[in-house]
Amino acid sequence: MLIPKLSFSTEEKRLETLLSTYEQNLRTEVFFIRRNEGENLLELLPQQADLAFAISELLEKIDFAPAKAESIKKRLAVADALREANRSELDRMVESMKAELDELTQARVRIRQMRQISKTAYHTQEPSQLQDWA
Repeated sequence: MLIPKLSFSTEEKRLETLLSTYEQNLRTEVFFIRRNEGENLLELLPQQADLAFAISELLEKIDFAPAKAESIKKRLAVADALREANRSELDRMVESMKAELDELTQARVRIRQMRQISKTAYHTQEPSQLQDWA
């Protein structure tokens, strides 16, 4: 069975649809990152990878007029800049979360130590143990 080759206009329309969807998803990524909605972001990222792959395949197939090619280059450059900004924002949020987790872990360790000291202090009556704990 022969598969008919798509006309350039159909491929260009498909490329336009894919690019628009990709750009919209980049704006959605920002929304999810800022609202700290990791599950939604994790659902979106594989779709973005598929879109990027499909866009790159189409770009290899289509021969554009110089003006159209320049326009697409500019759109892709803007999309790359937005993707990089999203990555930086996500990295910043992850570092912030790591710092918060480190603080919580340190607080939990201190609480455990205080509980142990408290148990030891109340179970033994020797004053020498109470003098060196601080």
